[in-house]
Amino acid sequence: MVQGFERTRQTLADSQRQVDFTLLSMNALPRTRSDNLSAAFRQYKESVDQLEKQGADAQWRSLAMKEESDDHIRVWQEEMKTIKDPTIKASMESRRDAVRTNFKLVQMYADDARKAYEPFLRGNKEMVRALSVDLSPATMSSLAPAMEKVTADGETLKVRIGMMQRAMDNIANGISPIGMPE
Repeated sequence: MVQGFERTRQTLADSQRQVDFTLLSMNALPRTRSDNLSAAFRQYKESVDQLEKQGADAQWRSLAMKEESDDHIRVWQEEMKTIKDPTIKASMESRRDAVRTNFKLVQMYADDARKAYEPFLRGNKEMVRALSVDLSPATMSSLAPAMEKVTADGETLKVRIGMMQRAMDNIANGISPIGMPE
């Protein structure tokens, strides 16, 4: 459970960096000199490919974490049956409920991130297709509104990933969903 949890946290950090790098690569294209445009475009295209791979990994990791969290809560409940002291039992039940709520928040934030990811990836892939047809300064100018939309979609995705990271940090640090120590 802990290893899967830590891998998910690392995947989120990697995803945040990949979104940043993809945005940086795309937004650098219009400012790139003509003689370097092909290399800059190749870097952007590779970044979009990596973004797509990370998205598939993140989706798999999200499903695995949900199963792990359900198993973790189930094992916790079984072990709690053996505790007889009412004070300890109440404390453990409270902690279990907080962990369950945090995991539900992580799932909700993961769904939000997934919904924000789709238009960001789609916009980037369409940008790559358009630039594959005509990689020129004139095309860059005509794509400026689309680049602004992709940038806005990327910023939305970054916020969603950040929310998920904070919820996972709360779990790791033993903080309840409302920010108080459990």
